[in-house]
This record gives sequence, C-alpha cells and structure tokens, in this order.
Amino acid sequence: MRIGLLVTGDTAVRAAHSLSGSPHVDELAVIGPAKSKSFEVVSSADGFDFLVGSGPNAPKQARKHGVPLIWDGMEPADGVVVWGASPTGLALAAASRETEPRLVAVAHPSIDIDAGQRTQRFPDPVGSAVVSDDVVHERPVARASSKTFGAVLVESAVRRVTLVDDGSFMAGISLAAGASCVERPGPVWDSALAYLQMATEMGLVMAETT
Repeated sequence: MRIGLLVTGDTAVRAAHSLSGSPHVDELAVIGPAKSKSFEVVSSADGFDFLVGSGPNAPKQARKHGVPLIWDGMEPADGVVVWGASPTGLALAAASRETEPRLVAVAHPSIDIDAGQRTQRFPDPVGSAVVSDDVVHERPVARASSKTFGAVLVESAVRRVTLVDDGSFMAGISLAAGASCVERPGPVWDSALAYLQMATEMGLVMAETT
C-alpha cells in the first residue's frame, strides 16, 4: 500500500509516523509543496493508493489530487474512503465489538462541547469530566473535553473496556489505523476488529475487566 500524507496538521504527521513502521505500508511520502525532515516529499500524488489527512480542509485537498482519503472527520464526504478515524470513532469501534453496550464514552482535548449534562468518571489520569450525551450516526456516545490525555470507556453487561493515552498520540494512531479499513469503505466502526487490531499494534493499549 502506498500512502501519501497531506500536510494538514499535527495529527496527520503523527499518523504518518505510526504508518511508517507498519508492515501494511510499502511507501509513505509527504505530498508537497512542503518540507519534512522525516519523510520524502513528492510533488504529485500520482501512483499513491490513498491519502491521509486531518481537519476540515483535507477532503478538498484530496479531491484535487484525485486519490481516496483516510480521514478523521465524523461525516462522509466526497473523495473520502474511510472516515471517523478519530478518538470518537475509536470509542464507537470498541462499542461495536460489544453486545448491547450500556455506556460508550470518550474524552479528548480535541473535543469541544457546548454544554454538558452530567459528570462521567473516566480512567485516570483523565478522571471525572462533564460529558455531553450525543448521538453520532444513530449511536449514543458521551463526549467530554480533557486537558492532555484522551480516554475511551465502553461498558456492557459482561465487561469494561478502556483505552487511555496522551491525547495527541491517541489522535494520531486513531487516524493511522484507518488504513486497516480501506477494503470496506465507510466509517471505522464498520470495520471495528481490523481497526482496533491495527490501533493496538501501533501502540494503543486496550484494557479489559469483567
């Protein structure tokens, strides 16, 4: 798989570092104009299988290159092959592996909520945070803003699944792991097993208690 990196911010750069060590990626380069000390910079996306980008402007950039995009946005968009590759998507993917989850929650520095309805206890060091009970594509998820660390918490009748890490690290891997979902275009939670496996291979630690 040949992947081109769109210069769209820190999350995309972090994703590129995670992808550069993946056995699934044969070549990775930055699509210029740009400067990079870590990766080769090329002037054209011709010959690349997919692009990776973050933020609201990434789909427009990808369409200009005519190469499908792996994206952290939470909505489908023209030119995007995999979307939702974000901490919220990570929470929904973890929930997709559970039978009737009764709690799906995520806290992350990138999440901005207008007003919270209640307080949710996340694993340390995130701790208690005010959450907004939202619905993302007909799936309930409690979302909170955190300062430095990110956390995912999913509870069902039989077990409790958590992921906790530095927020920037979590966002980068959440985006990078979207590369595991390209065979089934759509949101990452529709390819939850492959997505979570790649995320943990890249360094996110998933803990489980019953």
